[in-house]
Amino acid sequence: MTAIPSVRESTAAILRIRMTRPETVQKGQLQPAQFQAALGGSAFCAVTDRYLITAFHVLNDGQPRSAGDRFYAFVVPRNGDSAFHFPIVGFPVERPDLDLAVLEIGPCETAGVHIPSLAVSFAPRPDGTRVVTVGYPAPEIMGLNVDAQGNFRGGQFFLKSHANEGIVSAQYVIDGVPVYELNVGWHHGESGGPVAALEDRPVAFALMQHYRNIQSPHGLVAGPHRGRALSGIQQELTKLGVAGA
Repeated sequence: MTAIPSVRESTAAILRIRMTRPETVQKGQLQPAQFQAALGGSAFCAVTDRYLITAFHVLNDGQPRSAGDRFYAFVVPRNGDSAFHFPIVGFPVERPDLDLAVLEIGPCETAGVHIPSLAVSFAPRPDGTRVVTVGYPAPEIMGLNVDAQGNFRGGQFFLKSHANEGIVSAQYVIDGVPVYELNVGWHHGESGGPVAALEDRPVAFALMQHYRNIQSPHGLVAGPHRGRALSGIQQELTKLGVAGA
């Protein structure tokens, strides 16, 4: 009851805006550019108002990020009536091999709105560790306003974060980095959100990524949900000023 509100305030939804057709002139008539938008991932703040950690696949479905795409981080304090957005201005860490990335944000477009950091740990967590997860299930985008360059100018979507709790159910090492399986389910759009240990204060040690495929009599089905330890990018995070708890 105390952990969820604090983790929620440090968690953001990631909006990607992509140009699908550039501005053209046809028969003397200006045809405006067309854009596509998706709120298909989450992230959490590791340095207040500066750096967010997310899953790499949030940026472009696991493919290299498109340089022309624009990204914004949205927060909805206390799941209230108002959403606020921060422009993403840099990508200091992109690790497709680990499905981890760090995003740099600029000041919020609304003066006085901030996103606090969540404590981070690089220490391993044993099976049975109690955890809480928070992410933003991907909403239907009913309307979006962008300018000719693709900058966000407003939109209509029902954006609320969702929390869950459970334990570390299993763990193993892949490519030298611990991977945790959790008895926690999540929805599309929550990938990149924090997996935080419930200690004296919540401490993020991994993030939500994907699930392990399970063979069933009816084919492959979604198995245990899992995430990779933040220790995989400890060196990069330390250089950015993220101190492990």
